[in-house]
Amino acid sequence: MSTAQHSRMINAAARTVLRPLGCVQKGRSRIWIDDQVWWIGVVEFQPSSGRKGSYLNVGACWLWHEKDFLSFDAGHRVGTFHEFIDEEQFSAEATLLARHAAQEVVALRDRFPSIAHALAWTTANASPTLWNTYHSAVLAGLAGEVERSGLLFTEVIADPNDVPWAVELKQRVVGLLHCLESGAGFEQEIAATIGRTRIALGLPACQRAANGIEF
Repeated sequence: MSTAQHSRMINAAARTVLRPLGCVQKGRSRIWIDDQVWWIGVVEFQPSSGRKGSYLNVGACWLWHEKDFLSFDAGHRVGTFHEFIDEEQFSAEATLLARHAAQEVVALRDRFPSIAHALAWTTANASPTLWNTYHSAVLAGLAGEVERSGLLFTEVIADPNDVPWAVELKQRVVGLLHCLESGAGFEQEIAATIGRTRIALGLPACQRAANGIEF
């Protein structure tokens, strides 16, 4: 069986199981998107170098940092590698992978139905990285916890990391902190960033409101 045929088996199973949930395939890739407006669920049936089969990665990708790539900001690897042995065996494996992915998609929806839920989860579970501090700061600001958000943004700015992406992030945070402290359009700025990120990722424009954010 060629690699192309093998990937088609995975995508066929994903179409059967994930599409009814509202998930959308990203082009012809082995990545599926669950669009929740201010975050997206990302399902990746990840290939392995040198082996036929698939890993399964599922996680939430926050959209309030402008970027043109997907990230697993909350969640990642699910289970172990599912190896292709023969067509009959892998047909069952592909279906199992898709069903696991569907379970994880539903779990993410249940975990992050609101900004408040996302903030609570991030506070309790996120590792102490610069990115997670940034995400927590944004969530706190959107949840109306201005003082907490300001402290977290200040922590990001004070971080000694001076690699280019960290410097860029800290410059961005200076502007967000000013918006937050002055009361001058913090939510609107985050909503605008989400809108730009959606465009960069090829997601459709969305006009509905979610958690007080219009975009």
